[in-house]
Amino acid sequence: MRSVFLAAATFLLVPVLGGCASMDRAYDAMMEPEHPAPQEMTEAAKPIDASSTRKLYLNAVRGLIDQGRYKAALAYLDQYAVSEKGGAEYLSLRGEALLGTGQYDAAVDTFTELAGTGRAADGYAGLGRVAAARGNWSEAAEHFGNAVGARPASAEYLNNLGYARLHLGPEALKQAEFNLRQAYELSPASTSIRNNLVLVLMMRGEKREAQRLIDGIATRKERLAVRDFARSWVKDQEKKQAVN
Repeated sequence: MRSVFLAAATFLLVPVLGGCASMDRAYDAMMEPEHPAPQEMTEAAKPIDASSTRKLYLNAVRGLIDQGRYKAALAYLDQYAVSEKGGAEYLSLRGEALLGTGQYDAAVDTFTELAGTGRAADGYAGLGRVAAARGNWSEAAEHFGNAVGARPASAEYLNNLGYARLHLGPEALKQAEFNLRQAYELSPASTSIRNNLVLVLMMRGEKREAQRLIDGIATRKERLAVRDFARSWVKDQEKKQAVN
């Protein structure tokens, strides 16, 4: 797990808003730099004629998405669809790539289709991430709640649900804290979950426990980064609530 950065995306969906985690790697330049295709992709680009080759192909596409090369991933997925039927993994990857390129309506269609397969939880989570990217936190919380309902022991989905509820006002903070405590107990090594738990504890006035979590961070630089970000984030949320 990478160390904390001073950006809200680090606190959310680290694949994590997960998730929305990877959205901070989306390309926003007018032209994407060229990259040589990885060896796995070169092999996968050959005619697809066996289950093992299909798996290799989709794994290579996943690698492109992990690198933030969403446009390239979409191109290879389009090629895949020429000769293969789109299954759940294909839909999951396509939804991720569409979300990464900001094609939200198309991503909603794809994740909705995924929610109708045996990977319903992933489909709901994808819909939640699209809603979060659009700033619709109420809708995001609903979708993440459905994802948790389908996969209750997922620390990632509990983290996303808790973070979404952090944006819904004081009345949702108790539920947000419960979700994030669950996520932290399931995945205590996750920095994104820890950071989100710090946020909700500070929002609820439980500053001693929040400080205890911060004190447990290994390096002084990261401790200060988490502390300063959390203070700034909480102050911004309090201002928004005062206006509303």
